[in-house]
Amino acid sequence: MEYDAGDKNGPSPDEQRAYWDDRWETQRSPNDWQERRARTILAMLQDLQLDAPRILDLGCATGWMTKWLSDFGPTEGVDLSQHAIEIAQSQYPEIRFTAGDLYEIPLASEPVDVVVCQEVIAHVSDQPLLVRRISDIIKPGGYLIISSANRFVMDRVKDSDEIVGVGSEDPDEHIKKWLSMKDLKNILKPYFNVIRTTSVIPMGRRGCLRIINSYKLNKAVNWLIPQRRLDEFKERIGLGYSIIAMAQKKP
Repeated sequence: MEYDAGDKNGPSPDEQRAYWDDRWETQRSPNDWQERRARTILAMLQDLQLDAPRILDLGCATGWMTKWLSDFGPTEGVDLSQHAIEIAQSQYPEIRFTAGDLYEIPLASEPVDVVVCQEVIAHVSDQPLLVRRISDIIKPGGYLIISSANRFVMDRVKDSDEIVGVGSEDPDEHIKKWLSMKDLKNILKPYFNVIRTTSVIPMGRRGCLRIINSYKLNKAVNWLIPQRRLDEFKERIGLGYSIIAMAQKKP
């Protein structure tokens, strides 16, 4: 189910908070897919060659990515889930964590050089407003690295069992507003210049992706192109489960 933010019968803030509390109680460390996405983001941040940047991990969950980001410079994390933040704070007491509604609370204690926002924007009611709030806390010339579930792929996923961490059912207690790369760029455009995009984790078994991700076809192509290189090509052209954009705040 894809939730329409204009649907008054959609999940309430309390329902969403309860969903994420339960989710992060069950999963306190990254699965393979989350780690693959995180490593890609860390490489993008490394390529910026910033000197001890101040970083905000927006949607930090249990804080594992916040800890990784802290190797680059002073880092803090924020998340809707109070329970996730309690877990994060207990595991990484040296890092500042804050829980609360991302539309209401201060997102950071002071302006930051970089915001990393993984898989949050598809789960909020007002996506442009969230991007505006992010822009407000980034220093002039600072950066946003943001990821979202890829609508092109999500529309072609055969069933939820194909998605790691979802299981046989994907509950409706959280918002699901998947974005295409074009959608994401349009939301970022008022405040940011997009300077790099990619995707990670090719998947999907419907429509054209049934052919592109066919086991038999890929096995045949592997005689000429190793699967790793083939997957990298699919990711570059936007066929991964998660899309990632790196953008610089406009003057």
